[in-house]
This record gives sequence, structure tokens and C-alpha cells, in this order.
Amino acid sequence: MKAKFLAPIALVLAVAGCGGKASFTVGGSIAGLTNSGLVLTNNGERITVPAGATSYSFPTSIEYGNEYTIAFEKQPDHQTCIAAAGNSTLKGAAGYTETINVPLTCSINTFKLSGTVTGLTAAGLVIANGNGSELPIAKDAKDFAYPDSIASQTTYGLAVITQPAGLTCTVTNGTGTMQDAPVTNVVIACKPNA
Repeated sequence: MKAKFLAPIALVLAVAGCGGKASFTVGGSIAGLTNSGLVLTNNGERITVPAGATSYSFPTSIEYGNEYTIAFEKQPDHQTCIAAAGNSTLKGAAGYTETINVPLTCSINTFKLSGTVTGLTAAGLVIANGNGSELPIAKDAKDFAYPDSIASQTTYGLAVITQPAGLTCTVTNGTGTMQDAPVTNVVIACKPNA
């Protein structure tokens, strides 16, 4: 009699145990995150990822078939993060793969140095940024753009390496720390030698 009574209860418990869909954590790996400020969202849920983190995950799991859409609400200071190469999508649905792993890659922002040139009436002027590339500037040039990009928060120092024949050229606004925008106000002024 006891066996007859327990059998339906066991069946109810077994069916209840089978209920519910599989759930998936939305997250992934991060490479190159050196600064703070990264904020990610997934369908309205928001997380802040600390500097130096090598992974991230959203606290709320999603069920099989539900969609996720990861977005960059805020980039980290002085950096840009993107979906890692080979995984260009930041959206999908749970269940197509065993785990939801959306890898991100972060890099330091870089910017250019440029400016104006006055009085360059002879050939031979060459400038450089520290040990960077040398840039010859042609006679009668009115402006220049230094070819190497400078990483944000890195110091720079443009200097004259070779003076043009019969002239002395000086650089103004050629030193500083690169911020989060190109430097466009460098002035190279050349005057005849006394």
C-alpha cells in the first residue's frame, strides 16, 4: 500500500525536476584593458569593468533562446575596446553554443601631431619626435603632419634634427603629453641666419 502511495509522489517530483530551461551566463574575456571606466550593458543590465580585468560577466543569466545584446555604454579612459577579431558580433541568442563568450580587445588611443611652418625658404629641414621617425619637410612647406601616432598619456617632443641651409628653425608647442585629441598647434618658424 505504501508503494502505491509513494509512486505518484515520486512521479510528480521527477517531472518537477525536469522543468525549466537551461540558463546561460553572458560574458567573455578581455585583453589589454589597462584603464578604468569601461561600462557594458546587456539588454538594460549595466556593469562596470575594472582596470586590469581579464574577463567580464553579467550577473543575470538568460534562458535558452533568449537574446543578448552587449553594448559599450562608456569606453575606458584613454582606450577603445571592440569585439575581438574573429568575433565581430556583440549580439546573439542563448543556446547556439554551450557558453556565451564574447571576447573583447582594448587598445590605447593614439593621435597625430601636426602644425604650420613659416619662413622655410631652403631645403634640408628634418624633425623627429624623440627616437621616432625622422620627417624631412620640403622647402616652402606651409604645414606638416608627423607620420607616427602618439599614444594617449605619452609624452612627445618634436625637435629639429637638421637645420635647412642658411636658416635656423625653432619649434613651438612641440612638447607635452598627448591627450585624447590630435595636437594641431605645433609651429615651426624658420629665420635666416644672422
